[in-house]
Amino acid sequence: MDGRAVSAELMPELRRHAAELSRHGISPGLAAVLVGDDPASRQYVRNKQRYSAQLGFTSRLVEVEARTASTERLLEIIERLNRDPAIAGILLQLPLPEQIDRFKLFDAIAPLKDVDGVCKTSVAGFYRAQWGNFIPCTPRGILTLLTYYRVPVDGARATVIGRSDIAGKPLALILGGRMCNATVTWCHRHTRQLEQICREADLLVSCVGADVGRKFLITADMVKPGACVIDVGFRRVGPGRFVGDVDFEAVKEVAGWVTINPGGTGPMTVLALMQNLIDAARYQLGLDRAHYSIE
Repeated sequence: MDGRAVSAELMPELRRHAAELSRHGISPGLAAVLVGDDPASRQYVRNKQRYSAQLGFTSRLVEVEARTASTERLLEIIERLNRDPAIAGILLQLPLPEQIDRFKLFDAIAPLKDVDGVCKTSVAGFYRAQWGNFIPCTPRGILTLLTYYRVPVDGARATVIGRSDIAGKPLALILGGRMCNATVTWCHRHTRQLEQICREADLLVSCVGADVGRKFLITADMVKPGACVIDVGFRRVGPGRFVGDVDFEAVKEVAGWVTINPGGTGPMTVLALMQNLIDAARYQLGLDRAHYSIE
């Protein structure tokens, strides 16, 4: 499953929506708040800035040193961005240092600028199996991949590993809700008999992205033959080298579908962010969200 190819196929549609906004005199601005120097986070921010430029959008990076970061300082930054009419979307790049109250920051983001889908208003939407204003970017990108590759989801047994606020947690809710109708087992690092649970999944999504004591979290013997395997994990293993959670070369011999990594869910996450940014700008104009041939 090639996220770069799907992203390229949808790019003309995004350009048309961007052109419509331009006719209204709007060039959406994206503000990313980056705390610290996490390599994977920095790579994602670069990708987001590059994609924004391709669509003629503006981007602003607000960097804060981890040692000087505080919830109060970040709240001031978010409030300033909320008031800035040039900024259509705000995202708070995760992970954050332990001393930061991320939920307080999430809820401080203006609901119509919450392009990462983390504030109370956004969460209420997908919790209730509705689209709402925004679906978090990684789940939205994964839903697009599943549609494009015609992966059966309705009634499927799905296993989601990970419980971050922008990936595993919302995806488990969305897949198990009335938008998708899967039967979901939601796992994390404390889950017992993870291997057995994974082997029962028709759809297996791993969102860990951390060192688990072995090269890959998901190996071929953990995959049900013919299953769909989505690799969201992304971690640095050396200078300029990143790997995912899934042993792609081995798993591709067993699975019916498997995302490449890099190049699978990463590009789809960035694509979904641009879709959410377009929607944020449309909301400012009193328009409904944009629609696409694949979603």
